Amino acid sequence: MSIPDYVPEDIAKILVEDAHGISFPCRSGCQMRFIRKKKDLGGFYSYNQWGGIEKALRAAMSRNKQLKALHPTSKIRRVRKPTTETSCGFNGVGYREKIDKRRNEIERFFWVSYRKDDKPAVKTFSLGYTAFDADLHFHAYRTAIQFRQEWDEYGDEMKFDKYRSWRKVRLYEFDYPKFELTRRRRRKGEKLPEEAANDA
Repeated sequence: MSIPDYVPEDIAKILVEDAHGISFPCRSGCQMRFIRKKKDLGGFYSYNQWGGIEKALRAAMSRNKQLKALHPTSKIRRVRKPTTETSCGFNGVGYREKIDKRRNEIERFFWVSYRKDDKPAVKTFSLGYTAFDADLHFHAYRTAIQFRQEWDEYGDEMKFDKYRSWRKVRLYEFDYPKFELTRRRRRKGEKLPEEAANDA
């Protein structure tokens, strides 16, 4: 950041170490930017309105510190590159097979990691214990991604309740068209479709 010569030396030293989101777009004032959820919570600090350059800069620095305390970076949902363990390759979404020891059967599901009320949470979209076709598999996959995308956009303000009926509607398409869920109970020892295909 380029600091104008008219900025008091003691303040200039502080800004060199921590810019406090301050820039100097013109000679009449400074701009303090603080971005959270794609909104700029900062503002323009006019030297005349604040009674001088030093007072305006100190006010901008003080407001920046206040905003940092109110919106700590620990609460920012950071987008990370999907790891190799995330089978579907979408940030925060994965696929898993889990053995139910009580039923001695395998449940398959897509999972979504997110935070609710600032606490870690996981939402699952289960394919159940039954044989399923490619349409159901793809439907659960797209629904899981849609859930994560909405959470990335709206956070705790998203409408979680609508996902209760995810098996019957395509929440990832406009106007939520119906999804026809067709599957039958798998007989004991019967292989899932993809397992049978692999053996063929």
